[in-house]
Amino acid sequence: MNAFRILISALVIHMTGTAVAQAQSYSPEAIDSLRYMIEEEKLAGDVYRSFGTLYPTIMPFRNIPRSEDTHVAALVGQANLIGLDISDLTSLAAGQFHNPSLQSLYQSLVAQGSTSSFAALTVGKNIELLDIADLTAARALIPVDSSLYTVYGNLMNASNKHLTAFNTWLAVTPVPAVPEPETYAMLLAGLAIIGGMARRRQPR
Repeated sequence: MNAFRILISALVIHMTGTAVAQAQSYSPEAIDSLRYMIEEEKLAGDVYRSFGTLYPTIMPFRNIPRSEDTHVAALVGQANLIGLDISDLTSLAAGQFHNPSLQSLYQSLVAQGSTSSFAALTVGKNIELLDIADLTAARALIPVDSSLYTVYGNLMNASNKHLTAFNTWLAVTPVPAVPEPETYAMLLAGLAIIGGMARRRQPR
């Protein structure tokens, strides 16, 4: 956790007074979305680290968590830019979330991915699809000339690369035998949660 905090501090973005004034015009909905995205990026990194322990030879689970850390740090920098207190988020330990929905989602996804490497890669793919959808929705809430708009765009590009990495590994990973009914039900439930969360976060 200390290393994580150091990383966040090192990557905090310092902006000009003009950018600060611009950022302060964000709507309450945009602010809530920023807080949510900080936790969602953290969720991705925490899930991937969990899978990295289970499947140490699968490279995305070794490399992508570091990328997710930089995503969190970039968004924390944007929160600092507008004086938004997110100490309740940055103090969270791995696997812990302030948002109850994300806490439940984390536990569900880790359970799903623990059944097989193929399931874990599928979870990774679905996380990136959710992330892209939520970043798109969050980006629609802010001015196109804002620094946060640019950051969201950069994170979307990175998520698309992560998605490609997971799809590449899925293509060469053996599909496990037909899962037990309990495992299959768990997979379907997790996909339903992801789909529901993505739909709720579409721009209105």
